[in-house]
Amino acid sequence: MKFLSRGFLIFIAFLMFFTPVLAQEEKTTIRVGISNQSFSTYEHNSAKFSSPNEILIVDLASNSQFKVDAAKVLNIKISDSNFKILSDGEVLTKEAKGPLVLTPKEKIAIVELNRKGSPAYYSGLIELKSTKPDKFNIINVLDLQTYLKGVVPNEMPVSFGLEALKAQAVAARNYANRPQNAYKNYDICDSTACQVYYGVNSQKEISNKAVDETKGIFAMYKDEPILALYSSTAGGISEDWKNVYALNQSNAAPKPYLVSVCDDPNQKFLTTEKEVRDFYSNKTLSYDIKSPRYRWIVEWETPELEAVLNKTLLEQSRAGLVEPKFDGSYTLEGLKDIKVLKRGNSGKALEIEIVFKNGTFKVMRELGIRRVLKKNNSMLASANFFVDKTEVRAEKNQEQEKENQAIFNFEKFIHPDESKVEKFVLTGGGFGHGVGMSQYGAGYMAQLGKKYDEILKHYYSGITLGTMQKQVVYNPYNLEYKTEFYYQKSSGQNVILKVVNPKRVSSLNFKINEHDFNPDMSGYSAKTLGMDITKYLVNGVNQVVFLPLSEKDKSKTITFQIEIGNKIGK
Repeated sequence: MKFLSRGFLIFIAFLMFFTPVLAQEEKTTIRVGISNQSFSTYEHNSAKFSSPNEILIVDLASNSQFKVDAAKVLNIKISDSNFKILSDGEVLTKEAKGPLVLTPKEKIAIVELNRKGSPAYYSGLIELKSTKPDKFNIINVLDLQTYLKGVVPNEMPVSFGLEALKAQAVAARNYANRPQNAYKNYDICDSTACQVYYGVNSQKEISNKAVDETKGIFAMYKDEPILALYSSTAGGISEDWKNVYALNQSNAAPKPYLVSVCDDPNQKFLTTEKEVRDFYSNKTLSYDIKSPRYRWIVEWETPELEAVLNKTLLEQSRAGLVEPKFDGSYTLEGLKDIKVLKRGNSGKALEIEIVFKNGTFKVMRELGIRRVLKKNNSMLASANFFVDKTEVRAEKNQEQEKENQAIFNFEKFIHPDESKVEKFVLTGGGFGHGVGMSQYGAGYMAQLGKKYDEILKHYYSGITLGTMQKQVVYNPYNLEYKTEFYYQKSSGQNVILKVVNPKRVSSLNFKINEHDFNPDMSGYSAKTLGMDITKYLVNGVNQVVFLPLSEKDKSKTITFQIEIGNKIGK
């Protein structure tokens, strides 16, 4: 089989000087930090485990091994940097240094931990790694596909349907593979701070299918996996990444795939206060329209909001999101106004001013604003809002004034030309940061018959779908380089094998399912080659396997990946 002719080759702009860079490759396993019941900490002093089957425990420091019979409760504590291991009260050891690895035959429960009202069970391994002399992390180590099956039904209602769940599975796969250095002992956490992961008991048949039928598939931009952010409800217009997340918007590197998108193609971005008011006062055409948070109203009596702001302005001052900083050394009184000073494309408030009689403060960033304007101890659903206030004009009571004067009561009263704000009302829309995919929007698009790739391409501008790059080098052990991906033949989409060949190797050997290829590379001068492999694919999981480069190409490197293109004929 030959590569496509020159006219059909996929070209990437040539670089004047090309330096090989190690490709970011798909994770096959992932390390998930498991939090406590309230998700308030990832550091534990003790934990109990149980399994319907035997558990093998290994202390990696000493290679000591212990076995716990099925259904017995394993209790592990730490003090003075030593793990104490007990089985139904019987001490197995008091001096394990760890890390400890717990291996069940099928699944293992963290006793007394519940997720969605059910006991929390996990597949794969459990690793316990100390963080302090009296604390340790609980880390679930498992394959990526199984991890995603514990994420998708907890990030999106399964009632949204298969295609929406597929879009969620791809976004979650991208998110799980993002480069990160936030955590020392694990790759990702199990809460809303990362992606919600509840383990085996939370899996559902339809969401498992969504994960299986997107195996190996990522949302890509210029051949690299995107940062696939998502939130519950955008409100009709998603927000540009830089407006929400960039610390310095003027110098922020753009993310062209995370720009604002309007659900209604006739809708324009919201640039004036009137446009914001008109948009969020009405249920305009949008994929988000079925969300319970599509439009909302929150109101406070002024004394209530003053009490809230005295707490939250102090908290967010400590987080560096309030100017000037409020130190809590005095009480803020006489709340006069809340003004939006800066907005994003969706009308999202990016900077607000809060005016009291005895102080004026600016609050920055979408998250800071939502955390400051709390109601019932919950932060604001989104920063897409406009402000109304109910004012009453105070009048002098002449009889009271005479009485006050008679008894020399000099208490302050409101002058006739002043007004008092009785109530603040915020009217807005959306739930969450509003960047990237709207989950409720994805659900409605699926109900309208849109496929998962259409959903993803609506919310992430300019993307393609495909596998991550796989690097191929020479190795003397004849180790193969393999990628797997799911393809649905009824989709009618063509699939391209892309090979980046910067130093022009002398030969290639690869296999697509059961079809072997050994193209003559002498006639190809392009650095990037493309081959339509659609006809060699099966309905389901497909494999592309490259043999190592020959010894003649020992100093060279290639990468390959799969790109799922447009429907055939388009």
